[in-house]
Amino acid sequence: MKVNSIGKGLKSSPVRHESPLLSISPFGKDFRAVLIFPGTYSIASSSLAFHQIFRLIGQHPDWSCERAVVEPSSPTRSIELNRSLDEFDLIAFTVPFESGYLQVIEALLSSSVPVYARERGPGDPIVLMGGIAAAANPDVMAPFVDLFLLGEAEASLPAALEKIALLLRGGCPRSTVLEECVNLPGAYVPSIQGDQPLTISFARTQDMDAFPPCSGWLSPETEFDNTFLFEISRGCPCGCRFCMIRLSQKPLRAVSVDRIMELVGQLPLQVPGVNGEMERPRIGLVGAAVASHPQFEEICSRLREEGWEITASAIEIDKVTDGILDLLAESQKTLTLAPERGLESERYRLGKRISDHHLLDVARKAGALGMPRLKLYFVCGIVAPEFYGSATDSPGAPLNLPDWLSDLTDFDAYCEQIFNHEADAVADLVDRLTEVFQPQGQPGTIGVTCSPFIPKPHTPWEAWPMAAEKGLKQLDRILKKKLGQKPRVRYRPISAWESIQQGILSQGGRNLAPYLVHMVRFPEERRRIVREIIETSLVQIHERRWQNQDSPWAFIHL
Repeated sequence: MKVNSIGKGLKSSPVRHESPLLSISPFGKDFRAVLIFPGTYSIASSSLAFHQIFRLIGQHPDWSCERAVVEPSSPTRSIELNRSLDEFDLIAFTVPFESGYLQVIEALLSSSVPVYARERGPGDPIVLMGGIAAAANPDVMAPFVDLFLLGEAEASLPAALEKIALLLRGGCPRSTVLEECVNLPGAYVPSIQGDQPLTISFARTQDMDAFPPCSGWLSPETEFDNTFLFEISRGCPCGCRFCMIRLSQKPLRAVSVDRIMELVGQLPLQVPGVNGEMERPRIGLVGAAVASHPQFEEICSRLREEGWEITASAIEIDKVTDGILDLLAESQKTLTLAPERGLESERYRLGKRISDHHLLDVARKAGALGMPRLKLYFVCGIVAPEFYGSATDSPGAPLNLPDWLSDLTDFDAYCEQIFNHEADAVADLVDRLTEVFQPQGQPGTIGVTCSPFIPKPHTPWEAWPMAAEKGLKQLDRILKKKLGQKPRVRYRPISAWESIQQGILSQGGRNLAPYLVHMVRFPEERRRIVREIIETSLVQIHERRWQNQDSPWAFIHL
């Protein structure tokens, strides 16, 4: 039975347009699991982790698996059979972003499953959570989760499923099941290990060919219309000091070319679109550093030879060759790059060793090949003086700061100087790129996204302060003024409020639990609650804080 033939669990079910690539049934297994994504169906189906975990659970001999997404003002029920959450033995959440924490709580509150782990009894499902956000700092969600799996699902989930099924089949009580899970790869059980657990190491797979992460279904109702997503490499060789990917996904690993071609060769050549017309799916090559795959150009070449249209996630600028650009330009309309900073010197300072010359050269060649759109990502709002200054020879002496950063007595004035500096640098780089990015001799469209700096766990800058909401709104106004009037430049506004909320969820601990539940129950009070959290210093995101040993995530070893 094909899972998409049911699809009762959504108000208007987009699964009617799905083309399943896996033979997974919600029937016929001893135990039931539901995999929940904290977002809409469109976003969930665009998440490769959602596909991969559905595959890992659904293909296990003991477990049937259904999917669910979190829709506003609607109880969370399974898509396949419209089951309520209390009908499952295991509720698994995959959470890629901190904003999903509130939707996890919302899903539990909409069901009869107690929201707090301590209130669950013998008849309640086990609530499991994984995903990069939860793995970075599980402490903030510890009051709600029975079992965390920290690290990569391929290296932790099969063993957990095996252990839980074995214990449930033997009639073990819920408490015993959780006790026995403590020693599983990447496992963290808050109720057993408390708030001072032993060091827990990230689980990692060594063989990417064994469980290649790729789409389990195709759908025209996703962020990537009927695109077969394939994570061809995992890890990142870049050293960006604000990003945890290099540490959390080390070392760089790749799926072999033969394995990629084998799985692509099993794809249907025609699938239905939104209006029922048949179309050929595309191939989406995914990875934190997708072009760092040692045979990336060969992969692109072989896929194009077989007639597939290909797209790739953000390409590392230093890995872009003429051959790669030629191949991508045949079917991809947008080239996505992440310079991160407008100034070359600051790019190097944060760990992105990309020269202006290289960046401009790639943009020039992409335009010459006819690619009509360039998408750029920057990180702004870095207010720590260490980023702009240099140390002196005397220990404890003030930093040597640049001339433009003169006013350190008035924090608002200090931040305004930084925001103007950042906006000027981004605008200048965009102007230079506009001059060279000329598809068919005409100015191309350049999209600009400036994400506020948010201190993330397990990064060299985890203790740095982030700009306040007022400051981020000011930064957005300055960027809008500098970029918004430029022809063919599409500036994506900063969401100051969302950034502050993400900062709190990223850095917070289990003491936030009652506040998070209140935010979900009373959405109209979210801003007040966030202000209260900041003003009472429950989470100190606007000041320099701990260094790793005192942080809520200190027990995690990457």
